[in-house]
Amino acid sequence: MPGQGSYRPKRVSQLILQEIGRLLISELPEMAGFLTVTGVEMPPDLKTARISVSVLQKEKREPILKWLQKRAPHFRRLLATRLNLRYNPELIFVLDLSADYEERIDRLLDSLKENEPDDKTRDS
Repeated sequence: MPGQGSYRPKRVSQLILQEIGRLLISELPEMAGFLTVTGVEMPPDLKTARISVSVLQKEKREPILKWLQKRAPHFRRLLATRLNLRYNPELIFVLDLSADYEERIDRLLDSLKENEPDDKTRDS
């Protein structure tokens, strides 16, 4: 079937995103609301899953990322029992820093607005 190769990784990524989110809530209930799975990327062979996570508390980012990387085999086993996949993908956790970039852009735009002269003073 044409296009079949590109649809399956997206569908499996979505399944993994949902399950990892559920697992993290059960494994780290104290981080609910502060730890978010923002995306899962998979190649067409479905053998690896690159899981992007966002951590709101900046001082906890590195410790949580290290904990996730250390526990990746545990999460992989749990996913194998919950998802019926031909290949059980290797899990690679990475930090998603897009919220930081958005915040920085917002601050820059706000500072530009503050420094911009009023329309009335330009016309005079």
